[in-house]
Amino acid sequence: MYLKGIGIASHPPAIVPEVGGGRELLAEKTVRGIRDLALKIAEVKPKTIVLITPHGNVFQDGVAVVYETKIAGDLAEFGAPGVSLEKPCDMGILDEMNRRFAQNDCEAIFLNETSAREFDIERKLDHGCLVPLYFIEKYYRDYKVVHITIGELSLIELFRIGRVVREAIEANGRDAVILCSADLSHCHKDEGPYHCHPMGQVFDTKITEAIESRDYYSILTMSPDIYEPAGQCGLRPMVMALGATDSIKTHARLFSYEAPFGVGYLSAWIDFALEEADPINESLITRYEKDMVKKHKERLQAEDPYTALARKAIDCFVETGRKLDVDQALKEIEDASVAKRLATEPAAVFVSLYKAGELRGCMGTLRPVTENLAQEIVRNAIEAGAYDPRFFPVEPQELYQLEISVDILGEAEIIDDYSDLDPQTYGLIVEKDVRRGVLLPGVRGIDTPEQQIAIAKEKAGIYEADDEGDRLVLQRFPVERHQAQID
Repeated sequence: MYLKGIGIASHPPAIVPEVGGGRELLAEKTVRGIRDLALKIAEVKPKTIVLITPHGNVFQDGVAVVYETKIAGDLAEFGAPGVSLEKPCDMGILDEMNRRFAQNDCEAIFLNETSAREFDIERKLDHGCLVPLYFIEKYYRDYKVVHITIGELSLIELFRIGRVVREAIEANGRDAVILCSADLSHCHKDEGPYHCHPMGQVFDTKITEAIESRDYYSILTMSPDIYEPAGQCGLRPMVMALGATDSIKTHARLFSYEAPFGVGYLSAWIDFALEEADPINESLITRYEKDMVKKHKERLQAEDPYTALARKAIDCFVETGRKLDVDQALKEIEDASVAKRLATEPAAVFVSLYKAGELRGCMGTLRPVTENLAQEIVRNAIEAGAYDPRFFPVEPQELYQLEISVDILGEAEIIDDYSDLDPQTYGLIVEKDVRRGVLLPGVRGIDTPEQQIAIAKEKAGIYEADDEGDRLVLQRFPVERHQAQID
């Protein structure tokens, strides 16, 4: 194989002496671990290092690849402008990636001078790349680079892209390694913008144990309930890099792990077990698809008439472009009392869509705008799937992956005291002048009334300076939630 291995390296600027000014001594394990990784890469002598970073130009809908003949950067923003690096880019792999991304429908943008100018962004080596390269350069310099920034895609989409990156490397026919930039949880201490959270250590433990045991599937399928509160930036780069191992057995070595500044730092090396008689593994992509089909069947069996109606509406609209025949759908509901309620009772409804545990769309109303609950659910299901401005419309191949939640809203009431709020029980409306922010209850990571109010204000565009004069109007509302529960 031309892909010789995958390096996983954290990127704390403080371990660079010109930045740390002595603080690097507090992260001795991390420094040793990255040096061990650098020595391993120097031993392999790759012609190209494919960099995967979370700190370049992050797009919501795809990965960003720098398509230039060279790329440079420095650590000036960390007080060390003299720490700089310029490397040539491997145009052979870039051209092969460009072709294969298109053939495999990988969501990506290749950034050159023209496209970068359109987005008003820079193309440079960010600190996620520069910190590990600083150590690699001490032992090995004869390489080109490819610079990739992860996008806010689902984990399985990034994993698939990682496999295509491997295919591009193999087709290019030059030795390469992938260097994945991956800080773990930032929530081990109350420092900087982060606060200590118990999921920080849970996340880091699961990642380190999974790499040591080569259980990459547990990383690919990790619940957002774990990784979102952990405040990490390394999961997506790691998942994309691990996609390059798909279907091939590996060795894995953990060089170091510690969390000296409240952030988990990991150094590891993964290469391929080609010496085995049968080095082929089951594809994790195939395994994932099988699991998703199984879960889809379980969801269909567990859904009540409310979520089933929302799903039918989304499926119908995505597959045919037409609105569901509500009258016919009501006739197919076996529970007569539920069918009667849906057909006669008006109510405000929010429909939320989730894919792999992450929000995929959410739309709703605070007052009913149609004649009955069934029409309201169908209307807002279509809106959530096709017209939520934060997301691209749901595509047919995503339908079986969707989890659906239907929230029927009760009457809102004005409250005067934070103690009347409960983020797990009541939704919240925050209003000031013509600005309004709405949050449903049970949002992951929102545990206190203060957090709920802060997020609702942010959604409304209400900032601290706006709190002067007329005070905020706070309203709470109860929710009747319908959501299939499966293991």
